[in-house]
Amino acid sequence: LGQTNFLVFVVASMIIAGLMQFYFQGTAQFMQDVGVPSKNVPASMAIAQAMQAIATFFLLGLLLTSIGFKWTLIVGAGCWLLLYLIYIATNEKLLIIPAQALHGLAYVFFIIVGQIYAKSVASEKILSTMQALMFAATTGLGLLLGTQLAGAAMDKFKSEGKFQWRQIFMVPAAIALVCIVALALLFTAPAS
Repeated sequence: LGQTNFLVFVVASMIIAGLMQFYFQGTAQFMQDVGVPSKNVPASMAIAQAMQAIATFFLLGLLLTSIGFKWTLIVGAGCWLLLYLIYIATNEKLLIIPAQALHGLAYVFFIIVGQIYAKSVASEKILSTMQALMFAATTGLGLLLGTQLAGAAMDKFKSEGKFQWRQIFMVPAAIALVCIVALALLFTAPAS
């Protein structure tokens, strides 16, 4: 963490991982509120898992080789930003359902690529410590803070028992945009 570059990466990873909680806490209810029958929500959200598998097997190596760690991470974070922008811009379920694929792409291109990057810069001596740090930052502190923020936003933007989804999803969209800009300007990574 004494290296500014790696500190930027860890902080951005923690924040962006936390933003997943808006997806996990809000998407099912959001889909129902825009007219997706509740019985179809799990299958609709499973599109993300299917895309995650496809991206892992067919796109991950290609993207890393062609644009490297930095830009693959930015593409991953950008997928979450795009997903939240779609949520903000439309109530059209024919756009929202296929947009679930963006969550799967984001997970592969940001979370998994982040783990690969961290492993690539860690020496054998500190590899296990690095993996523990990344796990604690993303799935520990990141998800804890993201859960609190998503809950607070959902409480704040609820009126007469109805969620104001545009305002709710503006929160992770704005934060993701700031993180993407920070990564683009402050983060450098060796070629993959």
